[in-house]
Amino acid sequence: MMKRVIAVLLILAVAVSAARPKWHQLKGYSFERYVSDFGRRYERGTDEYALREATFNKQLAKIHAHNAEPSNTWRMGVNQFTDMTPQEWKKYNAAFKSPNRPAPARVQASTAAPLPKTVDYRTWTSPRVLTDVKHQGSCGSCWAHSATESMESYYALLTGMLPVLSVQQLTSCVPYGCAGCDGGDATLAYYYIQNTYYGQTEEWAYSYKDFFFNERNPNATTSACLNVTDMFPNHTPYHWFADLNRVGCTGYVAITPNSAQATMEALATTGPLSISVAAGNWQNYEAGVMQNNASNGQDNEWGIDHDVQMVGYGHDAELGMDYWIVRNSWSTLWGEYGYVRLARPAVEPCSPDGSVCGTSGCLNDPHFPLVKENPPQPF
Repeated sequence: MMKRVIAVLLILAVAVSAARPKWHQLKGYSFERYVSDFGRRYERGTDEYALREATFNKQLAKIHAHNAEPSNTWRMGVNQFTDMTPQEWKKYNAAFKSPNRPAPARVQASTAAPLPKTVDYRTWTSPRVLTDVKHQGSCGSCWAHSATESMESYYALLTGMLPVLSVQQLTSCVPYGCAGCDGGDATLAYYYIQNTYYGQTEEWAYSYKDFFFNERNPNATTSACLNVTDMFPNHTPYHWFADLNRVGCTGYVAITPNSAQATMEALATTGPLSISVAAGNWQNYEAGVMQNNASNGQDNEWGIDHDVQMVGYGHDAELGMDYWIVRNSWSTLWGEYGYVRLARPAVEPCSPDGSVCGTSGCLNDPHFPLVKENPPQPF
């Protein structure tokens, strides 16, 4: 019995030692170890290997320098992006505010109402309003992920049901100037859903195909839009139980931009929010309350390029800091299990012209969809 216990402990020890390192375990960490830990297939002696090694070493030096600064309230670590070049990183974050954006159904302003100290939709169970953290892969479809996440959340708030909806449908089918894996605007996704007969379908019926979209391939294209109904014609005897959930939309509500009070009120009284952020400095985030200011933000501080979902706010007693809770679409292996906490100071930082406010510009464009329940579609 004792031998079996020792064997199990040895297996666990090996598993722990082989795990990807956390920020405080990077002393002596090397590119060779990174290649092994992250399953890279770079071939020694090639230009690709040399490029990735140089990129990694530069990022690792930045990570060490950041973590050595005691005043920093957040930590950097190695992750799936550490060997990505600055050019690749900039292209990966592809959200934009389209000139074709439709006007919101209304703008929700602050009423200066008293608010709870903490709101965290990750803890909601009656109903549950957040699906699991998603992963956009190598496709710049953050805008479609953000829109889908909010469609899911508001459908759950409306009906108590939380289907996983199709990101690929939005990535492939939204027109009006959206470019699929090359970028888009979440509000145009709502407009598309509003103008379709069936609405947004479920993930299982229209699964995510563009995870392996390769931005380094100049010939890469987003998957073509499909008519899912045609893919599932009625078949006897299956039609009697085969219903496909469809979620509709009648527009969207914009929250007064750059207003922390209005954003907090919307989170506390309405639900999670789709937001746009400047993610230029998110590449190496691992944990803590992120501050993105002039000392570390550089030209990325106000450069809006990424759509995500804000799911609450709170206070870190140890750091003595307030924060926003933001859900990302880079898998649970990034950040705090797929989330980032952004600093929420008493006076929110703003760009020099005042057009973008909040840490990483998180307050510049909060909004949420007006969801409706479409009849299930037999197929």
